[in-house]
Amino acid sequence: MMAHKLDMFSMRVRSYGNALAFSVRHDLAAKYGRLLLEVGNYVEDGANIMIEHEWMERVPQAADREALIKL
Repeated sequence: MMAHKLDMFSMRVRSYGNALAFSVRHDLAAKYGRLLLEVGNYVEDGANIMIEHEWMERVPQAADREALIKL
């Protein structure tokens, strides 16, 4: 789930970057730049959590359905 959330936030970073590139208003460009930094810091924190728990090195895996049935 963490990998999916980070992927969603990386898409948000990309959309803010596109908005920043195409914005002709300086006030909006400043807001997009601030939002870009805030979301970037959030993604960095998430990536550090994934590295700390060694989830970054593993491919996300599905739950074992057979083991879930036995519960």
